[in-house]
Amino acid sequence: MGLLRDGTTYWSVMAAHTLVRGPLAMWLAARGDMVGVERQQARWAQAQLQAVRAQVHVSGAGHVQPRRPYVIIANHVSNFDPLVLFASVPTGMTYVAKMELLRVPVFGAIIRRTGAVFVDRGDTHKAVAAMQVAADRVRAGQSVLVFAEGTRSRDRQLQPFKKGGFLLAQQAGVDILPVVLRGTADLLPYGARVPKSNGRVHVTILPPIPTAGTDRDALMATVHAQMADVLNRPASERTNGSD
Repeated sequence: MGLLRDGTTYWSVMAAHTLVRGPLAMWLAARGDMVGVERQQARWAQAQLQAVRAQVHVSGAGHVQPRRPYVIIANHVSNFDPLVLFASVPTGMTYVAKMELLRVPVFGAIIRRTGAVFVDRGDTHKAVAAMQVAADRVRAGQSVLVFAEGTRSRDRQLQPFKKGGFLLAQQAGVDILPVVLRGTADLLPYGARVPKSNGRVHVTILPPIPTAGTDRDALMATVHAQMADVLNRPASERTNGSD
């Protein structure tokens, strides 16, 4: 895996696609065409992964019923995680994001106008209200991505889950779709600004887990155990199709 020499190729592709697809996505959102927004989001992500020549391997795609809403629970180790999920999970999605992303020039305005749900982690009442907005999106038929650990894991291990995503799924009455990412931390490590090239990323989509009538703590423990099991498999089992 090689480091892109100065990041020029990646940042040029990212900027170009953001400036082209971002306004288009905002226009589609204003028209209420969220399927179109999700399509632009996926193509934006795919272009960036192609720029770094990332090899993304997906298993378990057959578990997903397209256009059926889920709360997608994924592990989080890299800023490339959302890109990989947008590009590889065969259903459109919006996502729960931290408020700090609104301060990113251009990108912040785009994601605000295209359906992202922002959570103020320092204000419990605002965070609860944001999850109610997310629940309304799910009830309307849109999947929502939640990084249940709340932030990126620095040691690449699965951290304890926050309860928000599970409460969201129970309130909306939809299944949880667990997704495990491996390799994104090598592609763009914690704190790095320039991604590496030719990285291998594995996406494992686990069977949906019903939430109706479940105890929240037990539900969290079940999802965490299933995802940790995939992450803890020996390297030989990660590449031989046993996912």
